[in-house]
Amino acid sequence: TLARHGYLGTAPVFPTIAISFQVLEAYRQMHRVCPRLSIQAQVRALCYLHAVPYDRSLVDQFSIAFDVYLDILHATDTIVKAALRRDTENWRMLNACAPCLYKLKDERTLKYSLLTTMDGNQSLKLVDNMFRSGVTRVDSRTGRSDIWLSPADVDRFKDEVLRSDQTDDNADTDDADVDMVDSEEPPNEPVSICVERWRNTGPEARKKMFALFAVTGIFVCLCRHGHLLILCDMIRSGELMKYPLAIASKLMDVYGKDVIVGYDIACAFSKTLARSSLGTRAKDKNISGVVPAFHGHSHNRGCQVHWHPMYMTGVGKEDFEGCERCFSESNALASGTRLASTFHRHQAIEQHFAFWDQQKHAESGKFIYNNYKQALAIINQDTKVLNTLSNELNTGPADYEQYLEEERAYLQGLKVEPPEAELAKVDYQNLDFYIIQRGYTKKAIAKIRTLYRTTYTRYLAIDEEVRRIEEELSIPERWLPGSTDYETMVSELSQRKYRRALDNLERLIVQRLFELTKLGMSGIGYKLREKIGKALKTRAEAIKKALAEYNRRAAELVPARPELNWTEVVEMVSLGEFDILRDARQDIRVLPWAQRMNRQAMNTYFNIRRAYEEIDRLNIEISRLFTFMIDEHTDLYRAISNCIIINPALARELSSRWVYQNRIHEKIVHQLHRTTLLPGFSGTLIRGRRLGRQSTDLLDIPLPLWACYSNGVTYLDDEVHNTGEAEDDIQEHGVAGVDSERDAGNLVDFVDNLGSTVPEQ
Repeated sequence: TLARHGYLGTAPVFPTIAISFQVLEAYRQMHRVCPRLSIQAQVRALCYLHAVPYDRSLVDQFSIAFDVYLDILHATDTIVKAALRRDTENWRMLNACAPCLYKLKDERTLKYSLLTTMDGNQSLKLVDNMFRSGVTRVDSRTGRSDIWLSPADVDRFKDEVLRSDQTDDNADTDDADVDMVDSEEPPNEPVSICVERWRNTGPEARKKMFALFAVTGIFVCLCRHGHLLILCDMIRSGELMKYPLAIASKLMDVYGKDVIVGYDIACAFSKTLARSSLGTRAKDKNISGVVPAFHGHSHNRGCQVHWHPMYMTGVGKEDFEGCERCFSESNALASGTRLASTFHRHQAIEQHFAFWDQQKHAESGKFIYNNYKQALAIINQDTKVLNTLSNELNTGPADYEQYLEEERAYLQGLKVEPPEAELAKVDYQNLDFYIIQRGYTKKAIAKIRTLYRTTYTRYLAIDEEVRRIEEELSIPERWLPGSTDYETMVSELSQRKYRRALDNLERLIVQRLFELTKLGMSGIGYKLREKIGKALKTRAEAIKKALAEYNRRAAELVPARPELNWTEVVEMVSLGEFDILRDARQDIRVLPWAQRMNRQAMNTYFNIRRAYEEIDRLNIEISRLFTFMIDEHTDLYRAISNCIIINPALARELSSRWVYQNRIHEKIVHQLHRTTLLPGFSGTLIRGRRLGRQSTDLLDIPLPLWACYSNGVTYLDDEVHNTGEAEDDIQEHGVAGVDSERDAGNLVDFVDNLGSTVPEQ
């Protein structure tokens, strides 16, 4: 048959065109590294190679063959999973990431068992069939993977926000303590700035999408190493709250307690979660939230001191920006999926994330090495800085903790526009305008006398309006220049103008930061880069004017606020410190926590604390990852042994995967070994025992060659020894199954040849 000769026909009976498995696999792998490569482009290239005129029907033929090929691969994966006993419910989610989820016996307990991040992306849209030309063929096929949350699971939460709004007025203040659910944010902390700056915090009724799109994007959840945990389609809408609620529900169902979720509007979403039907369960399971580090630039300071990773205990140096890195890759799929069928869109996304997870696993050793190196560098460098600052300022850890609490307490009581200021604004603007400017100065009285006929009626109307305002506000005596009330309200209005100038300056600077970042992203078209470049030029002039306006308003205050220069403004945006300047009613510059040197010391202190937490988590992840790779080797060895006689074809497939996995794992262990050689390394590179796994599963099973790296020791000659570490510090330990270089070579030969001779059928 064609299949035995390595070809796949494009029709079930009497095919006229056949495509080799090698070509199909080559396209699958090329599409893996270049998602923009379409089937049409591949077919055109094949036509040129075979000197055949291009025909549109060949694209359909190739697409049919590729679908069948992926079906074959999926069936093979199903058989392999069954042989490895990995076909149970939620097995993929429970084993998506070895460093995060492969928990070992007697390991140290972390505050948060799992660090995740979630976000929506609107690149992978799907155009509705009614807007396409021609007749759309019915395709009832569905996705093959369990990475999807079904629309029915998502729609369970479609009315949660409405229910939350209805109960908001009657809710106790204690409800806000279930703030996803462990944050210390005060229940009445205003998040108006966050709501204004993030579209997905707005009312649900505004989160609409053009009728052109049946699916408007995807909403994903990843672990901190980038592995996909779960995702769902956003259907005919923007980023509604039902999507993160459905994701949070799934995380609680599968992972249980002590999960923290990074979300760009975690501050607002926490209240929705607390007042939803998931609120009680989220509180019981200690589900917490955090705002990703970069997104924190657009949150007010009152939000940052409660939600930014810098000030959250237990998150280490994780930035929770994994979704943005993921979307930078998945966006390339958009050109090939927007006009595809629902099935082919899902198929492309599933293939992308299958490759994405393989890539993240292969890079896990590098991830751990880089993070460990970064954490050690922070500890070494920032500790010296902190010691110097502490000596100069005569402060210590207790002071820095107190500074943060004092700042939180201060910002809790700081309102963007206090009620009394709002009333004063009405008082001053109306009374000053009507009484002073139009009615009761000598000049105005003279005009009234000379222009009696034309102005007297208007004067009476104005006077009546002023009297009505005085009655409404219970003002017994009119405010005139020089009176205490008049001068107080003039001061309040000056402070309001100052705060508005400050808000405008902060907004322009934040926009500039986001545009600069986007300008550097790959995959952005020339026209978009040109538009962003022009916007930045315009924004630079606007920032200069806004800065000048701020300095002018600051000088009018009593006492005057100091002028700001460009460098100070950029630093304040990075630290989210504009809210400290917003309160013009009291001078906080004399408070210890508001002084710049003290704030620098405080941030340095918390940065060091997060670095130590990162090392604690990495030490656990190293053991988990190394144990997983040993167990993976064991599982494949046993599966091959069990079926090498009764099903040699399956044994051959397993052995080929075993060889490839060993190559990947050798690279990972190499990075883990480099980590053990870092000065200051405090962990161990040894195999543990997974919870629920038998301790005797390694009996009579030869270990792979890379297992010699265990405990930071290797018998191999590689470039790792060029790190400068003294060889006398390395203690050699024997490894079961590998007693010499010859044994190691025999093991490699055994793996390469296992199942290679399959009897003829």
